[in-house]
Amino acid sequence: MNKLKFTISLLIMPAFSIACNTAAPPRPIESAIAPRPSPTPDAEAIAEVQNVAIEKLDGKTFKLADFRGKVVVVDFWATYCPPCVKQMPQLADLSKRYRDKGVEVVGLTSDEKADQGKVTEFLKKTGADYTIGYDNRWLSSAFLKGTEDETGSPPIPQLFVLARDGRVVEHLIGDRPQRGIDYVERVVNQLLNGASK
Repeated sequence: MNKLKFTISLLIMPAFSIACNTAAPPRPIESAIAPRPSPTPDAEAIAEVQNVAIEKLDGKTFKLADFRGKVVVVDFWATYCPPCVKQMPQLADLSKRYRDKGVEVVGLTSDEKADQGKVTEFLKKTGADYTIGYDNRWLSSAFLKGTEDETGSPPIPQLFVLARDGRVVEHLIGDRPQRGIDYVERVVNQLLNGASK
């Protein structure tokens, strides 16, 4: 009997391996799908990567630590992500209205550098004139760890609101009407008015 079980397991394992290797690539959260609750961000890991250099589209670099003293909204996004596309004009509007009040919006795209022309065109179309950089493995590891979906990759969009001291005070996954950009704006206002959240 044990020999039969062993033989069956040898036959099943290659099929299982093929299924794992042909899993669907990561995809953006669809608006119609209710996203899972956001896990608690790893505060220590996020604090450590705030001095990591982030490459802008023009090749220059910046760090999240450069914005210490401001309320920072960090958006992980891509041009191929429908909910991200929907949020971009809203984030552009938020940036314009709050930039002079001490708010910095930072967009981190997971688009490839080879697609820079598409990204630039997209930013012009949406009016997103805030700080944009390329996501990198250090940032993704720190901010997005624990949010992986069934594909094994973290979904996008993901928004983080950082207090003036760099602490994460809010983390949103996906596009939820009750916790969308209007909600982010309320959190930003609370922080600007001295609430520590």
